[in-house]
Amino acid sequence: MTDSYTEFQARVARIYDGEKSKRSFFKKRTSQTLDRDGYFVIRGAARRRSFPWTGLLLVAVAFFGTKGAVMAKVGPDFYSQQVNRLAPASVIEEAGAWTMRPDPISRWVAMQIKSLG
Repeated sequence: MTDSYTEFQARVARIYDGEKSKRSFFKKRTSQTLDRDGYFVIRGAARRRSFPWTGLLLVAVAFFGTKGAVMAKVGPDFYSQQVNRLAPASVIEEAGAWTMRPDPISRWVAMQIKSLG
């Protein structure tokens, strides 16, 4: 029985060594608990969620792309007039005017869209 146990432990060690070389970038996190029978149960802990940079980047691209598309469609002068018309209104409309004002990124996107069509 001890031969099979040592052989089993050697196989387990090889598996864990192989996983370490494959995933050396990630930290190994485990959760250890003691169940009712007195056995230690070792489980992988849940991955810690990081900030969703990809989602934030997609929102920014969609925002500037939409502004650029509208500026390309109606023209920069008319777009600026409409945004300036919102400025002396309520607080919500002032915030909308501030976010929708023409900026260099939106102008560049508008120029790229105009050059395509």
